[in-house]
Amino acid sequence: MPFDALIAPAAPKPLALLLEEHDIAPVPLQALASHCQAQLDRFAPSFWYRHQTWLPVGLIGSVGCMAASGGLSHAMMSDPLPSSWLSLGWLSVMALLILFGVFRVSAGARWEERWVGLDELRRAGVPEPIASRARLLLRAAPGAALILGELKQEEVVLDPYLLFERDGERVCLGIWDDRQIIAL
Repeated sequence: MPFDALIAPAAPKPLALLLEEHDIAPVPLQALASHCQAQLDRFAPSFWYRHQTWLPVGLIGSVGCMAASGGLSHAMMSDPLPSSWLSLGWLSVMALLILFGVFRVSAGARWEERWVGLDELRRAGVPEPIASRARLLLRAAPGAALILGELKQEEVVLDPYLLFERDGERVCLGIWDDRQIIAL
């Protein structure tokens, strides 16, 4: 139709112009990427998780060593009491190693992203300065989305961030942890 151009909706503002109008300086995506990698390195899988086949070998081997040391000391001494004390000592050492987490098996952390709505920001633990930025941008850009990235280790959220996305463009609004805002 000839008059369709007169009623066509206005093209949305570019994301950079929208951020500039609201005086918001996003966290650079390179800084977010380096932060994500640093956190993955920090919360890497434990030695025993990476070498799971060696854990049963080590534990069974230690029981074998306990039995061998008890048997050897029993054969060398006429009194069986020292061999019992040696076996009990070895068992105590292994129990302490397990108790203090030397044989802890923890998986590495992983990043997960999910869409969140404005009403979910408080429940997700988004700090108020970051949440207010998100509300301001969503009011100014209908149809945009918020993406919450979470570093999870065994279902515990360690280090989240919030992204604003519109038309395939993403900007990071902030990174935080339980104690403080890391980047805003």
